[in-house]
Amino acid sequence: MPAQTAQTPDLQEVFAMLDQAFQQVYTKFKLHFYQQVFSKFENREATLTTVESFCMEVIMALGHPTIAEFSNMMNLSTPNAAYKINNLVKKGYVEKVRSTTDKREYYLYPTRKYVDYYNISYAYLQRVVDRAKQRFAPDELQKLEEMLRVVSEELMPEIKLPAVGPTAAEPMP
Repeated sequence: MPAQTAQTPDLQEVFAMLDQAFQQVYTKFKLHFYQQVFSKFENREATLTTVESFCMEVIMALGHPTIAEFSNMMNLSTPNAAYKINNLVKKGYVEKVRSTTDKREYYLYPTRKYVDYYNISYAYLQRVVDRAKQRFAPDELQKLEEMLRVVSEELMPEIKLPAVGPTAAEPMP
């Protein structure tokens, strides 16, 4: 094994730096989201509670889930999930659309009211991606995309997302 130079970090230092870098990026995205949520409360524009905001984030991430899929992802009883969904419907953030194949099942669609709210937060993610496109060379971006895909698909198997992940939100047609 080659000797470590003063400029070459050992494996433990690399692991520590990676831990710190992941934590910082994750924390910055969370903090930006929280800033957006709380700025809406300050302006009295938001009518979503914090828990409802999290519920909407899950609905957006899952695409157009059924109430059962939402319930399973959130580890909620079906009646508790239905209660939360009904509150979101009353506030105008979600529309329930009956399945054409199983009339007992409903799909959840964010309304334009929520999509507009969501896109404010999503815009920051897009801004960071745009900055990465300016900062890194195409081969570095390709490697970054590959590494992020591996992290998402292989290293985070506990969270299942639809085949096509969410992008800037689109309301129900």
